[in-house]
Formats: sequence, structure tokens, C-alpha cells
Amino acid sequence: MNVLHFISDWINQNPGKAVGAFVGFFLGILLLTIGFIKTIIIILLILVGYVIGKSSDENKSLLDIITGLFKRR
Repeated sequence: MNVLHFISDWINQNPGKAVGAFVGFFLGILLLTIGFIKTIIIILLILVGYVIGKSSDENKSLLDIITGLFKRR
């Protein structure tokens, strides 16, 4: 249990690093198992889902969200 407690404390102290490590591990597994092109397609579909979900959460149109992504701030 000492190892699990250590890992839990590290994740709580470094949430960004933990998420980044998990995403990197997950992308590595995808690349090795299904290949580069299919992994890129999955990433693009995740981004499309994110944009649709964001438009629903913020009660904005998809066009407003998409144009907001490309505006300089």
C-alpha cells in the first residue's frame, strides 16, 4: 500500500504531469497497435467532439466556436 499512497500523493501534487504522462502513454499504445493514420483520425474525432461539446456547454453556435479558435488574441 505504500507504493499506491506514494503514487496518489504524486498525482495530487502534479496533476498536469500525471495527465500528460497518461495521454502520452495512451497515444504511444495507439500508435503501436493501430498505426499513425488511424491514431491521427482518432485525435481529430476527439477534437471535433470537444468543439461540439464546448458549443453545447457555452450555448454558442459551432461557427462562433470555430472562428474563435483561429482569432488572434
